[in-house]
Amino acid sequence: MKPILLGLSALLLANSAMAQEVTLKAVTVFTENTTYSRPFERFINRVNEDGKGILRINYIGGPKAMPPFEIGNALKGGVIDIANTAGAFYTNLMPEADAWKLTERPMPELRRNGGYDAMAAIYTQKLNAIFLARLVDNNPFHLYVNKPIVSPDLTGLKLRITPVYRDFFQALGGTVVQTAPGEVYTALERGLVDG
Repeated sequence: MKPILLGLSALLLANSAMAQEVTLKAVTVFTENTTYSRPFERFINRVNEDGKGILRINYIGGPKAMPPFEIGNALKGGVIDIANTAGAFYTNLMPEADAWKLTERPMPELRRNGGYDAMAAIYTQKLNAIFLARLVDNNPFHLYVNKPIVSPDLTGLKLRITPVYRDFFQALGGTVVQTAPGEVYTALERGLVDG
């Protein structure tokens, strides 16, 4: 997954010019203090340190605070202001978000060639959001299983997936199971999934 930092509606940006401190609500789809949340948390801490009296980000947290698949709607509707998420969690609102995981171009090149601007326009239109950053480039996909795989046939394997991968793994014969991110290890330990 390629985490994406989204947020800050135009209205809130305009309000930052006011004398009163503006508070923004932020969430992440990832468990707090993990690989994909730490850069977001550092960003929040830096804004809160440098923005005292002007701007403050209230970090609500991760999946325990808001289910990951609800974050896209919460951002679009203004329930939250900033989201650290991945396209897989809001393709129901913006299918184009999957383009991030398909591109082989690094962000500096996408900024130069217009790719960033094209995607940013879609975020504005479909999510009522300003696309700020993509935190990870070229993040490979890994499939971790507790049984050996000797061919592309995954028949007999129960795999925990996010909905964006459902068709792919079913086409390879796997049985798909959807769980919250924080329940993956428990599902593996209890034998509910094989990978």
